[in-house]
Amino acid sequence: MNKISTKTHTLIISDLHLGSSVSRSKNAIDFLKKTKFKKLILLGDIFESLNFQKLIKTDWEFLSLITKLSKKSKVIWVEGNHDKGLTNIFSSFTGARVYKNYKWQYKKRKYLAIHGHQFDNFLVDNAILSFLANQIYNFIQLIDFHDYRISRFIKRKSKGWLRLSRKVAQRAILYGKLKRIDYIFCGHTHKTDQKIEKSISYYNCGCWTDDPSSFITLDKDKIEIHKYPEK
Repeated sequence: MNKISTKTHTLIISDLHLGSSVSRSKNAIDFLKKTKFKKLILLGDIFESLNFQKLIKTDWEFLSLITKLSKKSKVIWVEGNHDKGLTNIFSSFTGARVYKNYKWQYKKRKYLAIHGHQFDNFLVDNAILSFLANQIYNFIQLIDFHDYRISRFIKRKSKGWLRLSRKVAQRAILYGKLKRIDYIFCGHTHKTDQKIEKSISYYNCGCWTDDPSSFITLDKDKIEIHKYPEK
């Protein structure tokens, strides 16, 4: 991981899960307020569910901040599996532009941001089990020690989590090659990752339910993964 810069061209964050008990919306607000950027990509699962009653004060403050940021910066919202049914409503409220996947180009190099659940066949085939596993992990995070040692151990050692991360990366890379993309960015797995092949580079920006959280910066040809706050 690299030292955090307070200024970047493009900033990518994902998986805030607003409305969940482990969302770190307050930290996300603090981070965005101290970071300057021209483009912000919200790479999916900004919400936990369709239940607005679970949104707390700082969740609404985060959305209000996105509204302010969209007036002076380009804000892109890429739909995640938890966001379905919400993106169009809140894009009108915040001013963010909504995409299923977002493509752009810089110096003839092609970039793609896609949440990543499209490459998770277990989620598609076992929606109920995936939901239950997510709820259990959220509960563990909620009762975990201050340094999140149990949650980190589970994420680091879980064979299922490692398989998911590998599969999403492999399928994202294959998809990127088929689409003739040079760089592909995903979220969904809640685990930062980076794989560079000859024709394509894959990056996963992690999540904002863990402490520290993670994000990606892009400045010209420089792409970096960071942690917030730095330890």
